[in-house]
Amino acid sequence: MSHFVIRKLGQPTIIGEIAIGVVIGPSIVGAYLLNRYNITLFDPALTASFASIGAIFLLFLVGLESDFRVMYTRKNFAVALGGVLLPFVFGAPLAYYMLPDGVWGAGGDRFTMAAFVGAAMVATSTAIAAAILLELGLMKDRVAQTIIGAAVIDDILGLLVLSMVVGLSRSGVIDITAIAILLATALVFIGVAIYVGVHFFSKIVVRLQVAGARMGMKHGGFSIAIAITFLYAFISEVIGLSAIVGAFLAGTMFASTPLRKDLEEGATYLAAIFTPIFFISLGVLVDLTQVSPGFYLFSLLLVGVAIATKVVGCSIPARLSGLRTPEALAVGLGMVPRGEVGLIVALTALNAKVIQSGLFSVIVLVSVAVSVLPSPFLKRTLRRVAAQRARARAAAATEAQPNSL
Repeated sequence: MSHFVIRKLGQPTIIGEIAIGVVIGPSIVGAYLLNRYNITLFDPALTASFASIGAIFLLFLVGLESDFRVMYTRKNFAVALGGVLLPFVFGAPLAYYMLPDGVWGAGGDRFTMAAFVGAAMVATSTAIAAAILLELGLMKDRVAQTIIGAAVIDDILGLLVLSMVVGLSRSGVIDITAIAILLATALVFIGVAIYVGVHFFSKIVVRLQVAGARMGMKHGGFSIAIAITFLYAFISEVIGLSAIVGAFLAGTMFASTPLRKDLEEGATYLAAIFTPIFFISLGVLVDLTQVSPGFYLFSLLLVGVAIATKVVGCSIPARLSGLRTPEALAVGLGMVPRGEVGLIVALTALNAKVIQSGLFSVIVLVSVAVSVLPSPFLKRTLRRVAAQRARARAAAATEAQPNSL
């Protein structure tokens, strides 16, 4: 029902899904049921599992619409780097100077607490930007390719920042060796996954689909493709990356095969069931009861810094790389949403007792806010870009007509 209301208002459907999570989470309905009847609506482990499956199917669909040859470019790396440096450089000092004593836990101090807050502001949510691009049917556009490619690189850079901060919180020094190993492992995994997928797995799946069709098994290839997707997601998690990076790589390997449309159709039905759970789970993580009045001003400023630093840090490299100003702005807005990696950073800090539950809830709330607020502007900017291109094509066609005569 929320989808119909949100679409009627012209907004991305993920806003309604996240809003549902906030309402039924511990902030409103969940708090009432727990206090009045001692009832807990959600099993956190089960919710996290279904949410992970939803994110995996979403990024698999994004991969099916993507060409990996245009993803990992110098332009995308520059956009990702700008989107990592600025949020950390401005986010960490904001936490260091604004937050009062006592917001960090027994395992941290003011410096490590601030470093974790800065790290939580670094990583872009590939899933949220991808959902909007899929909804508008713009995954083939060069703006979308820049956003998704930079977001995947952003995840890797964000995890490197997390590794540095974790090493700093444990020993007081940054472990250069561990960071180098993580970076090398991530690059090797991406390279091997793409090569093996394109030259081995994709061909096997196509052959199995043909053989299965002869035997009356219409979905044999689809089943194997999904199994490979979960294998890639599992390996990605094991080596320290997000599972959605592996799912995205699995989708790209089938993007140029004859099965792409069949795989897209099957995955779309599964994503329609599981992907909304991912966005609802982000809202469920918001616990407004844990946010004290002392955090209000900091939260507002952190939201502003999180949005401004991503837009500026990503749109300037995009503009310098040749994109037009509206396109560069769309890239900046598309890189603003935070999600799974930022929440991993916050959860890591909470488990390591570097921050307390109040600051954790603030980080989650800010991550959700910066994921929701730019979405309508991104959608509007993308439509403006599409309209400008349509007018340019019409003008070009009009100029060509007298010459053809």
